[in-house]
Amino acid sequence: MAFVDRAVPSVYAPALKAQFHLTDTQLGALQGPAFVALYVAATLLAGHRGHRLPPAPLLAGAAALWTAATVALAFASTYEGLLAARLVLGLAQAAFAPAALALIVAAAPPERLSRWVSMFTSGSSMGRSGALLAGGLALGAFSGGLLSAFGHAPWRAAIVLLTLPNLLLVALLAWRLRGLRPSASDDQGLGRAIARLAARPAGLGLHFLASGCVILAVQAAAAWAPSIVNRACGLPPAASALLAGAVVLVAAPSGHLAAGWLMDRRLRAGGGPALVLAGGLALAVLGALLLAGASTPAVAAAALFLITAGGGGAALAALAGLQPLSPAGLRPPMNGLYLAFVTVAGLGFGPLLTGEVSDRLFAGPHGLAMALALVTTLAAAFAALAAALGASPWRRLARETLRAANA
Repeated sequence: MAFVDRAVPSVYAPALKAQFHLTDTQLGALQGPAFVALYVAATLLAGHRGHRLPPAPLLAGAAALWTAATVALAFASTYEGLLAARLVLGLAQAAFAPAALALIVAAAPPERLSRWVSMFTSGSSMGRSGALLAGGLALGAFSGGLLSAFGHAPWRAAIVLLTLPNLLLVALLAWRLRGLRPSASDDQGLGRAIARLAARPAGLGLHFLASGCVILAVQAAAAWAPSIVNRACGLPPAASALLAGAVVLVAAPSGHLAAGWLMDRRLRAGGGPALVLAGGLALAVLGALLLAGASTPAVAAAALFLITAGGGGAALAALAGLQPLSPAGLRPPMNGLYLAFVTVAGLGFGPLLTGEVSDRLFAGPHGLAMALALVTTLAAAFAALAAALGASPWRRLARETLRAANA
């Protein structure tokens, strides 16, 4: 549900562009930097001390606040209002991911850690699919005159409808997590995580760099996929969202779960994430290049499948590959630091950079798709290089961490 609400500007980008007379750069800023601005600082704080707070009020409160922010976006009358709503959304969602990931990693059997993490990351991608499918259906229904209270902006009614399941989510979080106690007080804080990262630039630093490039490519594609289908294939906004959502519904869990299985095998054999990450990125680049020339829905769907499955698999390999590099007590703040970094790299630069490249270098119905292909190819190249250079240091640090845990 967090990713349903996070994906709202992507789902309704054509409607927002028309309503507020926005450029691709402004749309990219709304999808990325506006969300990231407060998200990063709050994620660092959540990773530092959030896991020591009672999970029920923390997670339920975060869900309630980001729901309110999404409703505020639906009623915004200016571009500045849209930006303000995204700022609050980023602040609220920042508290959620590190705390949720800490619960999952603490409970996961070591031999199945990657698959447990892949279930979590599949939830995020399934949320994006749900936003595209439900958002496209709602937009189509309201555009047909089902609801007139929102005047000539059916996208506003569709966004409000998407937030209604959050009310059940808030209640379930408060109920199911009641009585769950926070982590032990001997867990380590953000300062120790930063110190470990600074002391191991080859093992951890290169992994962070590769992961940031992966998420940049993933978020660029996620933000612009409906708009690309809308422009290149001539489909209306509702149909574009439905097509992208249907592809993500199948491709995202396929990529995440397959990568989780592969990563568990790699970790048991003493290997790292580099091969899985590079393989996923190769599929994503192939899909982006195919999408740049797509003019029919069938070709666009095939291209989006490759981008989503490959990028999702690479993203899972990056997150799962981080877990063996830190002792258990340091994982919550290290994950918070990681999430903050990749969010800046991904959401902060991916959508905005693609919009800038589209506005400045390319024109026509395929211009945005060509911009995405260029950004994806460059990001994948840097990610593969960083992962290859960091493969041996990753293995050494993983062995060192395991020996220290068993000592």
